[in-house]
Amino acid sequence: MWNRYGKVIPFSQAYDSYYAAVREQIVSGQRILEVGGGAHPSIVDRAQTEYTIVDPDEPELAKAPSDVVQLKSSVQELDDDKKYDLIISKMVLEHLPDPNSFHESVLRLLTPGGKAIHFFACRNSVPAWVNRFLPEQWGEAILRQLQNRDLANQPKYEAYYQRVGGPTKNQMKYFEQMGYEIVQYTGYVGHSYFKKVPLLFQLEKAYTWVLQVGKVKTLSTVALVILRKPL
Repeated sequence: MWNRYGKVIPFSQAYDSYYAAVREQIVSGQRILEVGGGAHPSIVDRAQTEYTIVDPDEPELAKAPSDVVQLKSSVQELDDDKKYDLIISKMVLEHLPDPNSFHESVLRLLTPGGKAIHFFACRNSVPAWVNRFLPEQWGEAILRQLQNRDLANQPKYEAYYQRVGGPTKNQMKYFEQMGYEIVQYTGYVGHSYFKKVPLLFQLEKAYTWVLQVGKVKTLSTVALVILRKPL
């Protein structure tokens, strides 16, 4: 049985875990809504689903494949006359200035028993501290120097880090008070920013090992949460 207080896993498994979790929830005939992800939808095989992407960023939304429904809007602005069986987001929650209204809207848009899967950056990690406290131009310069991210294809948006954290009791209580049932909540520790700098990469691997063995959920770099709307 899943440990409701969450697991702590190395960051190297984070993205694979997210895509696997999404695939496991897909059922033929579903209505699926992805928040963001215009240029990079999380689901590749969309043939048997009604797939919609919502994004207020028109240039990014325009990059979405032609087989998806495109909505230039925010989740909060969507009418609830259409419900979705599955709502997903990848690296979106940390950019929300008002997470409460977002999660309330997602719950409103889900069918009873429907699920929401969110994969997001957490506020108490080394990358988040750098992003929060260094000037914007410094952060971009570091990313370019480390060659860790293609800023042309993956733009860097302002991050607020509101209500984003690993699977701590307080964080789980937050989602439960919103009205969700928690199906899974996993934190991933460490990062890959130093993979091209051998000495720093070895230190980072040791740091990751310490966090994993100590099950330090509060220092998760990213997290994966699967939520369900009660029947």
